[in-house]
Amino acid sequence: MVILVCQLSAEELDSPKPAAIDLARSGGTASLPAEERLRADMSFLTDDSLQGRGIGGEGIQRAADYIAQSFAASGLRVDSFAGTPFQTLDVSISATMGPLDHNRLVFIPVRPESEPQGAAPNAGAELVGELDRTFRPMAIGASNVVQAELAFVGYGITAPEYGYDDYAAIDAKDRVLIVMRKEPSGGQGNRWFEGDKNTKHAFFETKIKNAEAHGAAGVLFINDLDSIRDSRDRVRKRISDETLRLKKVEEQISQLPAEATNSRASLGKRREAIRSVLEDLARQSTITKEGLMDLAEAGEKVIAKGIPVVSLSRRLADQLLLAAGLESIDSANARIDQTSRPVSSLLRHRVDMETRINPSTAKSSNVVGVLDGKGPLAEQTVIVGAHYDHVGMGGYGSLAPGTIAVHNGADDNASGTATLLSSVQRIKERLADDSSHRRIVFIAFTGEERGLLGSEYYVRHPRFPLESTVAMINLDMVGRLRDNDLTVYGTGSAVELDAILEDANQSTAFKLFKVPSGYGPSDHQSFYMQKVPVLFFFTGLHNDYHRPSDDFDKINFNGLTRITDITSGVAVDLAIRPERPRYAETDRDVEIRWQASAYLGVQLRELEEGGVMISAVTSGGSADVAGLLAGDRLRKFDDVEIRTTGEVLEAIGTREVGDSLRVELQRGETILILNAFLQKRPN
Repeated sequence: MVILVCQLSAEELDSPKPAAIDLARSGGTASLPAEERLRADMSFLTDDSLQGRGIGGEGIQRAADYIAQSFAASGLRVDSFAGTPFQTLDVSISATMGPLDHNRLVFIPVRPESEPQGAAPNAGAELVGELDRTFRPMAIGASNVVQAELAFVGYGITAPEYGYDDYAAIDAKDRVLIVMRKEPSGGQGNRWFEGDKNTKHAFFETKIKNAEAHGAAGVLFINDLDSIRDSRDRVRKRISDETLRLKKVEEQISQLPAEATNSRASLGKRREAIRSVLEDLARQSTITKEGLMDLAEAGEKVIAKGIPVVSLSRRLADQLLLAAGLESIDSANARIDQTSRPVSSLLRHRVDMETRINPSTAKSSNVVGVLDGKGPLAEQTVIVGAHYDHVGMGGYGSLAPGTIAVHNGADDNASGTATLLSSVQRIKERLADDSSHRRIVFIAFTGEERGLLGSEYYVRHPRFPLESTVAMINLDMVGRLRDNDLTVYGTGSAVELDAILEDANQSTAFKLFKVPSGYGPSDHQSFYMQKVPVLFFFTGLHNDYHRPSDDFDKINFNGLTRITDITSGVAVDLAIRPERPRYAETDRDVEIRWQASAYLGVQLRELEEGGVMISAVTSGGSADVAGLLAGDRLRKFDDVEIRTTGEVLEAIGTREVGDSLRVELQRGETILILNAFLQKRPN
């Protein structure tokens, strides 16, 4: 913010965490006092240069190397996998388009059988598709080369339960088919299918499998007008948002003192990134005007073997239909909707097409460090783990839709990773004089954000047998301690774990919220499903979760230090107790807990024309007490303009329970200003 910039000295502005970053990069944090080490490790893991530690990026590999160096510097054994600490796996990320010269589409006019042999073709000229202008391959289709006759099959639906079949009067075998998206609606279609509710026949998968059943060689999808309009509106909104972001960054740059060279360089990179995004959005704007669908709009899993699938512009489809003496796509749409009768027909072009889709995978690694056991317990294992991946620059997993920005994931899960690294030294020191203790295996997992992939891979390919693994401790989102309230899941996953936790808490004195279940959406679940008892430490969900605002400056380092204490204490107890914990079954029905945070008590809806409207008000909540009503349109919180639900969440998330919030809103034609006092979010 400009006010903050003006208040900081040039030195502070230029290097907000200089010593921490430099020390972390040198790998020399092991000897630091506890809180300093946590700050140093967090500084590195949340640095913008790691680009959010997303799978497939350079940043996550740098994080893996850093973790490995930290394990080695702390004296762990780092040779578990071919002499390295890296257990590498392939992670599916997203499909990408193959080489441009292997994505082509040409329509060649042909002579109908009814015309004399000497007559010239009557279908007009050859039509060449323009990639990302009039056609685009779709990831649900196979990579293939096809030469085939062309046919139009309307919605591509065979629905005997509705008495409708687009294929009834046409032989689709070995032909490429033009298929309209969705299903009949309006007119007869409203009564004849399910009105506004889509049936299974509207789904891409149903249409492609139906085409396959009829022997189709390929499918060319025509987007519907509502979806085209929605796509254009989304792109326009993103252009507006990014233009505003660019303006704010340029204002920040203009406010910087001359000597703040690092901040100027950092903001300059951000400005160039936004400009790059705007260039891409301009290209997308052109594409959406033609009605083309995204490469992955229908998903990324190939649905029918050997059948290529392409998104075709309505403009090019019209040329093909009109050349065959048929009506336009708009007219065909309307005729089917109004009459409930198919209008399928063979066309006067054949197709020469090739599609090439690269189903992308990236290699990523679990990072493993081992503290060997001693004495009679040496061949049993305790695992301490935390995932170190996050959602990168947005996109997959981000809860800030359409935002391309670094998601540093400070709480999720640089906090757990830093706690993992810090716990190594403490556990080593406390076990140094014990003649008998279990092996401690420290694991930084990859791929958690994509479905617990790293931990699931480990339990399928364990370095040490799971039969001799007595427990697993998981650290995920432990950086936002509030009101001394620490949530621990898995307390019922073994008979002894509740008592072990309580003993460890004698010195840390947390207010523990205990959840017996060993299930839940983090890496401990992978182990519990293999009958390994687990404990999962967690400080609660918050409004910055999976958003760019989950950053270093919101971490409670005093709380993080104490969480390192309690987890280290639990790990040591598990390592030295003579009898292993006894696994117990728990309930699968788990709710993930929100931390004690400020709460307004409204449900929101983003308006098509822009802005945010209150759709419902919680009885007795802050908004209700302040006099806000369903139907009110939010304008400003304090002096900050509100345009999206994300801005509402961000504004509330930065405030504390009891804070006053000045709300400017529009009710009908009237502008009102009300004061709301934020309450504690109910659990």
